[in-house]
Amino acid sequence: MPDEFAVPETGQPVAAVPVEAAAPAKKTSKGLLIALGALAILVVIGAVAAVLVLFVFQTSTDNSVEVRVPEGQTAQAGTSATTTETAEAGSPAAAVSNSEVFTFRDIFAPLVGATSTETSATETTTDTVVPGDYAADTLYLIAIGSESGVPSASMIWNSQTYTLNEGDTIPNTPWKVFDIRTSDVIMLYGDQQVVLSVGQGISK
Repeated sequence: MPDEFAVPETGQPVAAVPVEAAAPAKKTSKGLLIALGALAILVVIGAVAAVLVLFVFQTSTDNSVEVRVPEGQTAQAGTSATTTETAEAGSPAAAVSNSEVFTFRDIFAPLVGATSTETSATETTTDTVVPGDYAADTLYLIAIGSESGVPSASMIWNSQTYTLNEGDTIPNTPWKVFDIRTSDVIMLYGDQQVVLSVGQGISK
């Protein structure tokens, strides 16, 4: 027997110490948490997939929205009770498909088509002022209208009424009509521009 296995003082060989049987691996809570986390993730993914599948199949088979018409209406608080309106009871409105309701709309496209209005040969503006007491040396714009498509303005200067077109002047004054618009007139007082609205007066 070699000396390396002997006890130095006694020279006796070292007795082998029995090795304890290997302890079984302890279950850790870390592994359990990982397994539960993976299971939770799979459940969430499955739920999202199920919702998407149901949404796709529902929109392809049931593509209509039911519109219900109210049975009747009563007067609101603050209104007279004699002006109650009731809606006619009838059949429900026709079904409207989702694609008709939930579609992209161009926000820059006009909602209402262009309307054209025909004008008569002689028309007057609805904005007028009733003549009354007018101050001296004050120019008043009474009304704006048009005759045969030519805009005109009715003005009062020193209790005298004038109907003027663009470019006309008030006699013996520096006032000249520069531009007639729908609700106001731009006047020239010499070289200075002055804007007069219907019913407004100005003195210089």
